[in-house]
Amino acid sequence: MTATKKPIVYSGTGSAIDNYNSPTPTNNENWGVFDLNNQQHKYIMALCRTRQWTKPSERWGTVADMYGAFSTFLKSSKSPVKKPLQDMTPKEVSKIIVALGGIVEHKFK
Repeated sequence: MTATKKPIVYSGTGSAIDNYNSPTPTNNENWGVFDLNNQQHKYIMALCRTRQWTKPSERWGTVADMYGAFSTFLKSSKSPVKKPLQDMTPKEVSKIIVALGGIVEHKFK
């Protein structure tokens, strides 16, 4: 039995198959994908907006930058839990909320 790889989004030039089979695939995953029905995820979005991790949107004006700044934060050494938001348990999401609260507090101190 062969090990299967997690699917990744193809970004680059050349063959998508060559990119998939390369030993070091690009890590363009969005770890900030959230569930709008989850209250903890909504609170994280509010903290991102408070921290001014935002981006312009034609439809909504200014929105939380869940793909850029927040996803980068989750992948960084500053994150207490290094996994995508969708894969976290409620307890792990609470740790992220506390960390973001500290970042927001430090920003406006």
